[in-house]
Amino acid sequence: MMNEDEVSFSSADDEPYEKPSPESAPDKSSNKVGETERRWVICSKVFVLFVLLASAAVVGYLTFWFMDKEEYDDFQTKFLFDAKDVLDITKANAFSLRSTILATSLTFTSYANFQQATFPNFSLPDFEAFAGMARNSTEALSLAYAPLVKDEDREGFESYAAANADWIEMSFDYMNQPLPSEPVTISNTIYRKTSRNNIPQEPPGPYSPLWQLSPPPSDYSVILFNMFNQPTFKRLMQFIIYTKDAALSEVLDTESLLGPSAPQGEDPQSLLIAPVFDSISRNHPAIFEPNGENKTVVGSLVMVVSWKFFFKEILQDANSIVDCVLRESCGSSFTYRVQGGQPPVFRGIGDLHETKYDSMMQHSDFMGYQGDLTGISGLSDHCQYTIEVYPTSEMEDAHTSKQPIIYTVVVLGIFFFASTVFFLYDIFVMKRQRVVQDTALRAMSLVTSLFPGNVADQLAQDKAEEERKKKETAALAKKRKHTMKNNSFFDTEDETNDPYANADDDDDILIDSKPIADLFPSATVLFADIAGFTAWSSIREPSQVFILLENIYRNFDKIAVQRRIFKVETIGDCYVAVCGLPEPNKDHALAMAKFARDCMEKMDHLVHKLEAKLGPDTGDLSMRFGLHSGPVTAGVLRGDRARFQLFGDTVNTAARMESTGMRDRIHISQETADLLIASGKSHWVVPREDVVVAKGKGELRTFWLLPREDISAPSKTSSDPGAEQTHQVEAEAQAPVSEVVQSQVKNDKIQRMIDWNCDILLQLLRLIVAKRQASRRASMSNILADENELDKLERTIGHDGLPVDEIVEVIELPSFDSAAYEKDPRFVEIGEAVEAQLHSFVTVVASMYRDTPFHNFEHASHVSMSTVKLLSRIVAPAQRMGDSEGGVAGEELHDHTYGITSDPLTQFAVVLSALIHDADHRGVPNFILAREEERLASVYQNRSIAEQNSIDVAWDALMEPQYTDLRRTIYTSTSELKRFRQLVVNTVMATDIFDKDLARMRKNRWDMAFGGNNDAHNAINRKATVVMEHLIQASDVSHTMQHWHVYTKWNERLYREMYAAYLAGRTEKDPTEGWYEGEIKFFDGWVIPLAKKLRECGVFGVSSDEYLNYAEKNRAEWVVRGEDVLESFKTKALAKKMKASNGEVSQHSTPVSTRDSMSNGMKKVAFAADPTTSYVPAKSGRSNAMEKAVVVANEELAPKGIDPEGRPRPIL
Repeated sequence: MMNEDEVSFSSADDEPYEKPSPESAPDKSSNKVGETERRWVICSKVFVLFVLLASAAVVGYLTFWFMDKEEYDDFQTKFLFDAKDVLDITKANAFSLRSTILATSLTFTSYANFQQATFPNFSLPDFEAFAGMARNSTEALSLAYAPLVKDEDREGFESYAAANADWIEMSFDYMNQPLPSEPVTISNTIYRKTSRNNIPQEPPGPYSPLWQLSPPPSDYSVILFNMFNQPTFKRLMQFIIYTKDAALSEVLDTESLLGPSAPQGEDPQSLLIAPVFDSISRNHPAIFEPNGENKTVVGSLVMVVSWKFFFKEILQDANSIVDCVLRESCGSSFTYRVQGGQPPVFRGIGDLHETKYDSMMQHSDFMGYQGDLTGISGLSDHCQYTIEVYPTSEMEDAHTSKQPIIYTVVVLGIFFFASTVFFLYDIFVMKRQRVVQDTALRAMSLVTSLFPGNVADQLAQDKAEEERKKKETAALAKKRKHTMKNNSFFDTEDETNDPYANADDDDDILIDSKPIADLFPSATVLFADIAGFTAWSSIREPSQVFILLENIYRNFDKIAVQRRIFKVETIGDCYVAVCGLPEPNKDHALAMAKFARDCMEKMDHLVHKLEAKLGPDTGDLSMRFGLHSGPVTAGVLRGDRARFQLFGDTVNTAARMESTGMRDRIHISQETADLLIASGKSHWVVPREDVVVAKGKGELRTFWLLPREDISAPSKTSSDPGAEQTHQVEAEAQAPVSEVVQSQVKNDKIQRMIDWNCDILLQLLRLIVAKRQASRRASMSNILADENELDKLERTIGHDGLPVDEIVEVIELPSFDSAAYEKDPRFVEIGEAVEAQLHSFVTVVASMYRDTPFHNFEHASHVSMSTVKLLSRIVAPAQRMGDSEGGVAGEELHDHTYGITSDPLTQFAVVLSALIHDADHRGVPNFILAREEERLASVYQNRSIAEQNSIDVAWDALMEPQYTDLRRTIYTSTSELKRFRQLVVNTVMATDIFDKDLARMRKNRWDMAFGGNNDAHNAINRKATVVMEHLIQASDVSHTMQHWHVYTKWNERLYREMYAAYLAGRTEKDPTEGWYEGEIKFFDGWVIPLAKKLRECGVFGVSSDEYLNYAEKNRAEWVVRGEDVLESFKTKALAKKMKASNGEVSQHSTPVSTRDSMSNGMKKVAFAADPTTSYVPAKSGRSNAMEKAVVVANEELAPKGIDPEGRPRPIL
C-alpha cells in the first residue's frame, strides 16, 4: 500500500513510473569516497582500543591482586597473634579458677585439722567470708561444700547438721541481709528428690549431702540434698576421688542440683568440683600434685562457673573479633564471640563460626586430665574440652581497606585518561575530516541537484584543472622571483619585469577554458505557476507560505525523479523543468505530459489536505502549466552562484504557454501536440478554441492536454492570476432549510474550513487547560464554583436584557502569573468528547450562515484567519525576557501587551467572536433588516439587529446540553463564564461600525486609553478592551488591507450581495450608483484611520504597517481602476441575473421568502409578541436557525460515538 505522499496513477493510456536514472538522482557513489581507507582506519582503531582495554584490565587486575593479597596477609598475621592470646589467656583463667577452688579446699582441711574435727561432722567457720572471696575472684556464681558421708556416719552427721545449721544465719549476717524466713529449718535427714516431694535417701551409702552454700540459700530445703542422686555429680566425684584433682563438668542445668538456689543466667554453666582431703601431707607439701596416695577425700567443693569468665578481657584491639568454639568430647559444643574492649558474647549452642575460615582455625586442649583413664570403670567417658579459635568477617572487614580498589581505579584512570585523550584527539580529527567530507558531499549533492550528472563531472574537472594551473603559476612566479633576486643584473626592488608578479590582480583576465554548454535539438520545457498564489500569500504568515511551497515542490521533485525529468529551478512560485536533456529522450514530450498531469493531480490533493492547516482559500489554489517542445541551448554560466540554465526560443515559448494558460489546465504548443499525436496519444489533446496572442510570437495555435479522466463539467477558466471562482447569485426561488444545511455544511470546502477553525480553537483550548493546570492560583484555590451555581448562571446569563446593554466599558483581564506558563500545552489532553463537541459546535455555526455572497461562513473564516494572524503578532509574555538586551521582566511585557496574550480565554473568545459575528446574517444592512423584520427589530430595539441576533443564536447553540463538556473546558467558574460572555458581546458588537452610540462610546474609550487622561487602576484593562475591539474591526474589513486581488474578490461579493437585494426589491437604490465614490470614502473615513490606530496600539508589530500599506495601495489602485472594476462587477451580476431568469439557479440557493420566515422563530420574538410572558429558553422558543443547528449537531455527533448530551456513545 502506498502512502498519500506517493504518486501512483495509472490508466489505459499511461505507463507506470520508470526507475530513476543515474543522471536524474544524486550520485550515490559519492557516499563511498574513501570507503576502503575508512575501513582500515576503523580496524586499526578497534585493535588499538582492544590493546588499551586489555592492558588496562591486566594492569588493573595485578594491582588489585597484589594490594588485596598484602591486606589479607596482614589480616592473617593479626589473627594468629589474637588466637594465641585467646588460647593462652583462657588457659591462664582456667588455672586461676582451679587454684582458687583448691586453695579454698585447703582451707577446709586446715581448719578441720586445727580444730581436731572429724569429717564429715565439720563446718567451716565464717564460711561466707572464705567462699565469698573465692566467688569474687573467680566470678563464680555459687560455691558449696558437700561432705562424703558413709552409712555408719549418717546418723551422727544428720544430728550434727541439725545442731549446727546456724551457719546459715551467720552467712546472712555477714552479708548484712535478713533471713528469708524464720526459724531456719532444714531437713532432718539426707534426702533425695522425687517428682512429688523429698524423701529420705535409702541406704546404702556413701552420700554427698549439700551442707554449706554461698551465697546462703533462700530455700533452706536444699540443705542435705544428696547430690549423688545426680549422675553427673556422682561421675565427677569418682573422677576427683581417683585423680585427687579438680574436675570440670560438661555444660548442664545447675538447677537440678541446687534447686531454687541455683544461679540464673543465659550463658552456659558448668560445675567445677575440687576434693577436700582429711589432712595435709607433709611428705607432699605441694597439694596440687595429683594422685596423693596418703590423702583421703572426705568431701568436695562444688563451684558453679559461667564460661564467659574464661574469655574475659582477652583482646584489647576493638578490631580483633574472633569466634571461640568450645567442643566437648561428649559431643556438644557452643560458641562465644570475643571482641577487644567488649565483654564476651554467647552466640549459641553449636559450632557457629563462619566455615570460610576453617583453614585458619587455631585450637588447644582446655583443663583436660593429663593421665590415662582408659579401662577405668566410669571414668573413660569423662568429658574433655578443646577450644577452637576462628576469625570473623567483621575482623576481616576491619583489616580490609579500599586501598586496592583506589589504587586499581587510579591505575585504570590513568589508562582511561590517556585513552580518552587519544580518542578525543581522534574524534576531533575525525570530526574535522567528517566536516570536510560532509561539506564536500553536500557540495557534490548540491551540484548534482543543480546540474545534470555529466555537467557536474565537467565542473569538477574544470575546477581541478583551475586549481592545478593556479599552483603551477604560483610556483613559476616564486621560482622567477628567486632567480631575479640572485641575479645582480636585475633590480631586486623592481618587479616590473616579472610577468607573474601581478598575475592575480588582472581584473580583465579572460576565461580561456571551454564553456560547459551544448545544443539539444529535441527537448520539452515545462513552466508551472500557482494561480492565485500572490493574493493567497498576502494574508498569510511567512511560515505558512513556505509550508505550502515546500510541500508542493518537494512532491513535484519526487515525481520528477520518477519520470526522469530534470528540474531546472524555481522562481518564486514558478516551477521550471525540462525533459530530453542532458540525456536525449525520444519520448520527451510524452514524459513531460505525464509529469504535468501527475503534478496537477498531486497539487489538487495537497491544497485540499493543507487547507485544514493553512486556512481558507488554500483549496482554491491550482496550477497553470505550459509546455513547448523544440531545440534548447543548455549550459552553466560559470562564476559565483553558477547555475544550469536554459536558453532559446523554446524556453520563451513555454513561458508564454504558461502565462496565457488557465487554472487547472495544461497548455501545450502545436509542436508538443504534434509529438504527442505522433506517439499515439491524439486523444490526450484537444485544440484550444480561441487563438492565443503571445508577446513576440503573434497568434499561436495551441492545445489543451486533457487530464486522465475526461471532465465533462467546465473547469475554472479565468486567465487572470489573481482571479477567484465566483459564487452564484441568490435567486428568488430557493430550497428548503434541510437542503441549505446539506449544501452549506456538507460541502467539501465548508468542511475544510470547519476543520481549520476547529484546529485553531482546539489549540487555544489546550492553552486554557494548560494555564488552568499550571497556575499557582488554581492550585491554591482548587475548589471550583458549585456546579449548580454554574448551571443556573448558564441558564440565565444573556436572558435578562439585550446584548447591546451588556457592553462594558472595561473588561477585567487576569493579572500576570508566571507559573501559568510552566506547563507545555502540547502535552495537554483535551479528550475525544470535547473535540467532538467542538467540531459539532463549529459545524452548527457554519450551518447558521446563509448562502449569501459576502456574509457567509467563508467570510467568517477569513475574518477568523485575520484575527489569528493579528493575535500571533502580539509578543507572548510567556517568553522569558531576562535574557533579552533590555532585561524586561515577564510582568512588564504582560503590561506592554495589555494582558491579552497572557489570557488564553481572551484569545479563544476573540477568535470565536470572529467566527460567529455574522451568524444568520440576512444579506442586508441593519436599516433594511429593521424594515423587513419588524418583530425582530422590535426585540432588539432597532439597534445592531444583525449583531445582536448573531450573538443570541450562537450563544444559545453553545448552551445546548450536548456541549456541556466543551463549556466546562472553556470555563470552570462563574467568574470565567461572566468574563467569557463579556468578551464575546463586546467583540461581536464592535463589528457594528454604523451605530452612532456605539461609535461614540468606542471613541471615548480610545481617548481615555490612549489620549493621556487614563486612570492608573483600569489603564491596562481599558487598553486591552480597545485593542480587542480594533482587532475584530480590522479583521472584519481585512480584505481592504490585503492584496488587491483579495480586496476585489470580496468587494465584488459584497456588491453582488447588495445588487441581489436590489434586484429582489429589498433595497430601492442600485448599489452601482455611488459605489466607486463610496469605496474611496470608506478607505479615507474608516479603513486607513483604523489601520493607523492599529499601529498606534503598539502591540501588532509589522502587521500594522502591512495593513496600512495595503490599505493605501488598494485605495490608490481603486482610484485608478475602480470604475472599470465596478463595471465588470455589474456585468457579471447581470449575467447571473439572466441565468437566474432562465431557470439556471443553483439548487442550493435559498428563497428569500423561506429565509424571511425563519425570523418568526428567532429568539425573543415570542416575548415581543406577548410582552406579558416572561422569556424562558426552551425548545419551543428556539428559532428555525436553532432548530436547524440542533439537527446538524446530532448528525455531527452521531458518527463520532457521542450522544447529543455529550456522553460517549457505545459503538454497536
